[in-house]
Amino acid sequence: HNESAVFELFFRKNPFGGEYTIFCGLDEVLKFLANFRFSKSDLDYLRNTPSLRDCDPEFFDDYLANIDCSEVTLDALKEGS
Repeated sequence: HNESAVFELFFRKNPFGGEYTIFCGLDEVLKFLANFRFSKSDLDYLRNTPSLRDCDPEFFDDYLANIDCSEVTLDALKEGS
């Protein structure tokens, strides 16, 4: 579970027919990542999801319950660029 992963967020065309885009919200993303945790109700929901019902209970109780984003690195455009 400690393998690197890369995610990108992009769009092909400016929405609403516009031709100007401003990147914003980086602070909110950083706050979200710093405080991310699965709640008990999240874990209960996931535990009862049909595709996850056969998972080892340790996956929920040990791994997901203790997951944090302390080792996540984020590369982003400058706020407001």
